[in-house]
Amino acid sequence: MRRLPVFFVVDVSESMAGEPINKVEEGIRTIITELKKDPYALETVYVSIIVFAGKAKTLVPLTDIISFYPPKFSIGAGTGYGNVLRHLRSEMESNVKQTTLEAKGDWKPIVFFMTDGNPTDNYVIDLGAWEQTYKDKTNTVIISIGDNANPGILKRISEQILAFDEANGESYAEFFKWVTASIKMQSQKVDEGTGDGEISLSGFDTSKLKKVDPINESDVSDTDEQYAIFQGKCQNTKNNYLIKYKKGSANMGFIDMPNLNVQTFRLEGSYLLDNQYQELSDESSLSSSKSFSTENLRGMPNCPACHNRFGMAICSCTKIFCLDGGGQQTCPHCGTTGNYGAGEGHIDLERQQG
Repeated sequence: MRRLPVFFVVDVSESMAGEPINKVEEGIRTIITELKKDPYALETVYVSIIVFAGKAKTLVPLTDIISFYPPKFSIGAGTGYGNVLRHLRSEMESNVKQTTLEAKGDWKPIVFFMTDGNPTDNYVIDLGAWEQTYKDKTNTVIISIGDNANPGILKRISEQILAFDEANGESYAEFFKWVTASIKMQSQKVDEGTGDGEISLSGFDTSKLKKVDPINESDVSDTDEQYAIFQGKCQNTKNNYLIKYKKGSANMGFIDMPNLNVQTFRLEGSYLLDNQYQELSDESSLSSSKSFSTENLRGMPNCPACHNRFGMAICSCTKIFCLDGGGQQTCPHCGTTGNYGAGEGHIDLERQQG
């Protein structure tokens, strides 16, 4: 039997923490539920889930729809385009059946490549290898979440690029609805013997998704500038967590200059990290080379591990941890004990790459 391989390649870097990764999990569950109702998909579609941050990992190898169980995603540090493209090529070479003189192989694989950032690794060699070997051998669709990813780099993975104008719940729902319809249509083409054709980017709601016209590749930052992300450690449980602030602006409040705004980063949330964080993180991606002043931050997170009210106490070692009030506290990073209270002024912190 000729299979229709479908690969979901999902960016799980730190900037995806919270609602974005939850919406992707929910969307993939919805896709699988709908495909199980489609007789063509049941016969031919096999799905694999690959995630990547600094490193790449296969969460689910190519699996038939009936046996597929949607996985839980974890967060990692960094955005390794080179690592994930090398991993994806390896998965295809090992698991996608090629056509031989004796028998037909699998149908042309579909790849949905979802990312919200720029590469933080040395991606050039692996990107070139992908262009030469698999770009034309796959139906790859890039989904750019937010406006931080560089279309000039993405176009070298695929010319078919979609972007969320606003990555809210409604936009995610519309996108996954379109993905489901595209897979169903392609599986029907397989039944008709025409499954190696290209996926059409028509049929999606252009008010929620737009097709991106690729531009030339330009310089990229090794840090996601749309977010300010920091790592903390729970004083009680010793578990690590992320604190995520999103870029925005605030009015200065001057009556004679009502349009004068200042750039700020507002708190989105704090998120507990599991034991796969290190596994998905490249050591070079565990922090940015850029420091960040607390002057630009708005909002105090709580601790997602023990629910202490203050998740952003700062030790003299410059590391972040949680506490429930002032007084004597012990830093879980360096073991220093000292008296804590509200401080004045600002401090530069070590920022994650996002």
